[in-house]
Amino acid sequence: MMDIHFEGWWQCRFATDPDPSDDPRGVSGPTFITAGEPVFDRVIRFQDPVTPRWPFTDTVGVKARTVTVNGEPQPTSALVGQPVDLRGDPQFHQRNLVLVGQPFQVLIDPFDLQVGTPDSVMLRRKALWDVTRPDLDIEDVFLDAALIAPRMNTVAIQSAEVAEATGILDYAAYRRQRLKALVDRRKTATDPVQQAALDRRITALEDDAILAGVRLAGEQFLGMQVTYDFALDGTPEVVDPSSALGGTVGTSQTWGLSMWWGGYDVDTLCGYVRGTLSVPFVPRPEASRA
Repeated sequence: MMDIHFEGWWQCRFATDPDPSDDPRGVSGPTFITAGEPVFDRVIRFQDPVTPRWPFTDTVGVKARTVTVNGEPQPTSALVGQPVDLRGDPQFHQRNLVLVGQPFQVLIDPFDLQVGTPDSVMLRRKALWDVTRPDLDIEDVFLDAALIAPRMNTVAIQSAEVAEATGILDYAAYRRQRLKALVDRRKTATDPVQQAALDRRITALEDDAILAGVRLAGEQFLGMQVTYDFALDGTPEVVDPSSALGGTVGTSQTWGLSMWWGGYDVDTLCGYVRGTLSVPFVPRPEASRA
């Protein structure tokens, strides 16, 4: 078995409770657009964020960090350092508890995971709601408990693992430090659009001192860990023209995926993901590599 361990920061620009999930700007919830930004599109981005906010300007990017084969580290694997992406404009789906029955349960659709790039080495595969009906989407299946059950998540609050991965160990202090840094940037900002954007973010963070609900919402997202464990069962795509993988990837079997998402920062609209993609794999015999 080849296990590809990936992690990094992602971006998702979306409205949150009590705003409707399809609100284009964010009005009452802890997430909102600022001056100069396009309206929300709800797309989860592992790469190429849209108008990323300081200090996450150059932070977003999920990569394969390590690879193991049958438990043995493969530091020279062609997949180490490769970008990991979700294709097809995936979104979080909950619709203010219309699509799911419990708070913090969130379905991701579509789910099309890609490791690497088509011009080098790549593994890509979708998770389907029903392999006999590959064109189904969330709108077709959300009332079918049997189909959505495998894609449901579990939730942990104030997760130690998330805190260690993100470095956010004190939620309130993290937001206070961000407020101070934004106030300092506002003093030197000269562009009117940038000034207005900073003013909006500063106001939201200042509200922590007077609006307990807003503060708790921001801190709750920072500590939340949402965990998924399901199979990728769509048609697999393996690109390895130069045999850089050093073996053969199984394509008739499902690929296993376990991952958690957490540390979502409502000020920057970014969070952290860590996961493992497990694919059947048979290395080439040593003699054939010579």
